[in-house]
Amino acid sequence: MARQKMLIVGALGTVGRPMLEHFEASPEWDVCGVSRRTPDFETTAEWAAVDLRDPDDCRKLREIKGVTNICYTAVYEKPDVTRGWSEWDHVETNLAMLKNVVENVEAVSPNLRHITLLQGTKAYGGHLGPFRQPARESDQRYMRPNFYYDQQDWISERQQGKEWSWSVLRPQIVCGLAVGSPLNIITAIGVFAAVSREYGLPLRFPGGASRIGEATDARLIAKAAEWAGTSPQCANQVFNIANGDVYVWENVFPKVAELFRMELEPAQPFSLARIMPQNEPIWDRVVAKHGLKPYKYAEVVPSWQFADFLFGYGQRPNPHHMSTIKARKLGFHECVDSEEMFVDLLQELQKRRILPE
Repeated sequence: MARQKMLIVGALGTVGRPMLEHFEASPEWDVCGVSRRTPDFETTAEWAAVDLRDPDDCRKLREIKGVTNICYTAVYEKPDVTRGWSEWDHVETNLAMLKNVVENVEAVSPNLRHITLLQGTKAYGGHLGPFRQPARESDQRYMRPNFYYDQQDWISERQQGKEWSWSVLRPQIVCGLAVGSPLNIITAIGVFAAVSREYGLPLRFPGGASRIGEATDARLIAKAAEWAGTSPQCANQVFNIANGDVYVWENVFPKVAELFRMELEPAQPFSLARIMPQNEPIWDRVVAKHGLKPYKYAEVVPSWQFADFLFGYGQRPNPHHMSTIKARKLGFHECVDSEEMFVDLLQELQKRRILPE
C-alpha cells in the first residue's frame, strides 16, 4: 500500500497536537503540520508556519506536495470567546481560513482523497441553550450565525465532481494537552488547582449546579480521524464522537485534589473569567518554584470564559449529550473512561513540565 500524507491544520491545538503525535507514530503516514507558530517540541513532521487568515501567506501551502488527507482542526476565536460564537465576523473569518487551505492544497495535490472537518455541539445549538437529547447527526440546524454550517456547506459544494470526499467529526468537550488553546479545559483545571494550592487553599469546584457531562479525549479524535479518512463508508458523512460514558464534576474534582495533594472543600461558585486573570503573579511564582517550562500565564490558559461555560457558572441546566450510534454502527468502537482521562491528561501535563506535580 502506498504511503499516505496527512496535512494537519492547527497542529499545535487541543485536537491537532494529539493528531500530530498519532499519525507521526504510524509507519503508514507521512505528516505535515500547519500552524501560526513553529513547534516548541521535537517532531519529525514537515512544518509550515502560516497565518490562515492571510491569503498571501497561505500560498506557502503550495510548497507542500503530495497531500492525500487533510485534517482541518484550526479555529479562530474572538477575545470574547463565547459571545463570538454567535457573531457573523466569526463565521466569515473561519470560512475564509478553510477556503485558503483547501484551495491552495488542492492546487498542488492531485491525489487528495479526503478532508476531515472538526465541529462540536455548537452544531446542535449548544451555545444557545438546551437542545434535543441526545443529539443525532440527522437533527435539523439551529439559528445562525454558526461557522460550522458555512464551512460544511462550502466543503460539500466544492466536493461535487471531485475524487476526494469529506467527513465531519463532532466531538464533545475536547480534552487534550495543547498549550495556547482558549478551549482546553484541562489546562484551566490544572492551573486553577496549582494557583489554589500555592495560596494554601483547598480545592473548591467553582461552577454551578450539578450536571451530567460528556467529553471526548483528543487522542480518541485522532483515531476517529484516521478511521473516517480511510473508510469508504464514511465518505461525505457527519459523525458524533465521544468517549462513550458520562461524568459529573463532583466526581472529577476529588481526583484532581488527590493528584495535586490538596484538601477538597465544598463548592464555591464564582467566575473564573473575572478572578483568575488577576492571579498571573502567583502563576509566575509556581513556574519558578517548580521549574516549569516558561510559558506565560495567558499562553497556558488564554481564556477562562470557556471554563465558566463548561462548569456551568451562572447558567441554567443545559444538558449536552450526543448519540454516537452512527459511528459505532459503521465500525468505530473506540472508547475512553472520562474520569481516568481527566487525571491522565493532567499527569501528562505534569510530566511535560507544564503543570506542577
